[in-house]
Amino acid sequence: MPHSKPRPLISVIIPVYDVADHVADCLRSLQAQTLGDFEALVIDDGSTDNSASIAEKVIGQDPRFQLIRQQNQGLSGARNTGLELVQGTFVAFLDSDDRLDPNYLSRLWQALETTGADWVSCGIRFCFPNDQYIDHSAIHGRAEQHSSGQITRYPQHSWEDAIPHFPSAWNKLYRRSLIEGLRFPEGTWFEDHEFYYQAAARTDHLLHIEAPLYLQTRLRQGQITGRDSDRVFEQFSVLDRVKRLMDSADRPDAERAFEQITSRLLFERSTALRAPERRARYASACAAYLETHKLTYTPDWDPHISRAWGVEMAGTLPLSVVIPWGGRESGLLRESLQSLARQGAPGREILILCSSDHALAEAKAIAEEHPEARVLQHTGRGLGAACNAGLRAARGLYVNFLVAGDTLTEMALHDWVDGLLTSQADFAVSVFRLGLEGKDYHSSFYQDDTVSLDQMAAAAFTFSPEAAIALDGQVSPKLYRRAFLTETGLQFGTGALPGWTLALHAALLAKKAAYFRHSGCNVNQSSAAQAQYQPPHQGRAGFRQVLRSFDQLALDLNPTMVARLPKGWQRRLFARALRQRMAQLKPPCRNLKLALLSASATWVAFRRGLTREQTPLDPGEGRRIATLLSIEARLRRTS
Repeated sequence: MPHSKPRPLISVIIPVYDVADHVADCLRSLQAQTLGDFEALVIDDGSTDNSASIAEKVIGQDPRFQLIRQQNQGLSGARNTGLELVQGTFVAFLDSDDRLDPNYLSRLWQALETTGADWVSCGIRFCFPNDQYIDHSAIHGRAEQHSSGQITRYPQHSWEDAIPHFPSAWNKLYRRSLIEGLRFPEGTWFEDHEFYYQAAARTDHLLHIEAPLYLQTRLRQGQITGRDSDRVFEQFSVLDRVKRLMDSADRPDAERAFEQITSRLLFERSTALRAPERRARYASACAAYLETHKLTYTPDWDPHISRAWGVEMAGTLPLSVVIPWGGRESGLLRESLQSLARQGAPGREILILCSSDHALAEAKAIAEEHPEARVLQHTGRGLGAACNAGLRAARGLYVNFLVAGDTLTEMALHDWVDGLLTSQADFAVSVFRLGLEGKDYHSSFYQDDTVSLDQMAAAAFTFSPEAAIALDGQVSPKLYRRAFLTETGLQFGTGALPGWTLALHAALLAKKAAYFRHSGCNVNQSSAAQAQYQPPHQGRAGFRQVLRSFDQLALDLNPTMVARLPKGWQRRLFARALRQRMAQLKPPCRNLKLALLSASATWVAFRRGLTREQTPLDPGEGRRIATLLSIEARLRRTS
């Protein structure tokens, strides 16, 4: 008698549709599994590119792989085709733009085999372009628990137990008996949710491996979760079906759990929407859905759910981002806009401020790819004038000023805005990185014993005068409550030190401030970025512009503010401005320029009475500056 083909241990279902750039890596990661007893059902769902032929080439003569071709039925239809054909005792789903760690199948199977559990999940590595990645536990509210390798049994006695886990089909291995007869709903997006909750209703626990074994591609063009489409409104009907499922199951806390998962999913869908009109319609529809079902928006159970989405559903724009651009380097503007496009939350407008017709025309062409951006022309010169014009045009509850070329880290705006909403602060300051890569970070303070970063990061605080004078004047890594700026009349300074004026005034006037210890901004250190609004690099001529800005900053402080500042504050700021100017001097003849600048600065400091006392300077100012700002004091001591 002929021998029947042995059943595989695991069946892996891989739907394929127009992923020519990714499908080869996906399938190779499956071929590289340390557990080789599997069948791979590769479902080509009517691809219009050469995905199928690439898959066929990679599969070659590997008998474990089957390539099944069908007319397009969508992701659910492709997965359902696979479910009809599976032979394995266990089942896994792998999206064809993702990859698996080599030990994925082995570790998940071993967890089920040793415990007898019905299903197991694992952590995720979100893989971004340029080889960047972020690891996540795949458990909401426990994002950081992803690398210990520990296996944890999570009870699912109530619906509140079920909702923290990612409701994804992938990143899990199922005992086939658990999902027998289950199918994905066809013709809709967000199909994983119902499948997950149907499976959860059949068992009382879920195993979880704290290791990022599933590698998910992010920011791929065409990804469903990243599409700005009216199909986002399909989330409501999916939620209705989830609610019916929860209500019909013999499991407690359905009402509370549904309110929480509704809050999360309505917010998650918003993160893909950038077209202002569609986003506004969706926000209105979400508010109506919550009202109809007598639900409250509840973001508190997971820090990754944005409080700002509640503000937006109430009809208020959470944020304005103002980008001044002088028109010199289009790449700088593109860098900043691309970093904003990667920010899922909060809702925002982007105002690009240009002072010339040429810059205006070029910025409009660049902004066509960014539907939330508006390009405005302003009069006036310099970075400060552009920022002030942007502030006048802004409509957001909060406002960030982002210098062209600087970039924001993922989740920065989410963290900043939600932090201010929670603390009701007027002003926020963040750690930033000097450069777009590397590990050179700046606390945003020139630290001394009077500044406690840990204490400031722990809760909302009021700036002490010492902390205010220690604050760095960098423009981009700060967020302001717009009403705070308009009510106090605060603006950027003009000239070479625009950010210094606003930062110092805001620190002295803010009733509450917030500090973020995680770096939220990368400050571009390229020569092109630093030259945008800097004075000419010709020694003393550039220093005169810095000096005028310094003098204006001092004049703008009212007597009450001046009385609060610590002794020697002008000397300290002068030294800081001088060091900044020295760093800008470039060859040729840099040493000669440095000598001339030092001589000029010494005379200026002497005329202003800044050399009479040896009050403290910023740590690390250097011997040269400390010496030239102490000449008169030393002469008095020796006479």
